[in-house]
Amino acid sequence: MSKALYYKYMFMVAGIGYILAAVIFGVLAPTVSAFLPFFLGKTTVSQIWVWLYSYLLVILSLGFMHFLVGLDITKNHLVISTGMLFKISQFIVWLVIYLKNLSNLPLLIVGIVDLVFAALFIEFFVNYKKLDPTDIVLAYPVRKES
Repeated sequence: MSKALYYKYMFMVAGIGYILAAVIFGVLAPTVSAFLPFFLGKTTVSQIWVWLYSYLLVILSLGFMHFLVGLDITKNHLVISTGMLFKISQFIVWLVIYLKNLSNLPLLIVGIVDLVFAALFIEFFVNYKKLDPTDIVLAYPVRKES
């Protein structure tokens, strides 16, 4: 598999993963009483819903933008930078919350997955200029019009 095709699928997987996570959290959080305590480790307060759904809208938006990057890796590099900063800062916040014993291990594991994707995005920036233009063209075949 060429690097360009790998990056295409990486951004699409990151985007689809964020979209699915936002939808799953958005649906399961209010319907399954044990869902949020499983991640947060504490009983939830009523004010958390405004913040939860605001956060999930951000996640959904970032997922959509990462999927768009996957459609053409030559564009939207500021979205990738934003995603990297978000993923790294999100991991740091979740690590601090975990170390203060305010959440459970599953939330930290989700943060570690984000940290891995942030590292993959950094690797994309390091290697993007080295990509062969032919590989980029082959990763995005153009349909011939009839």
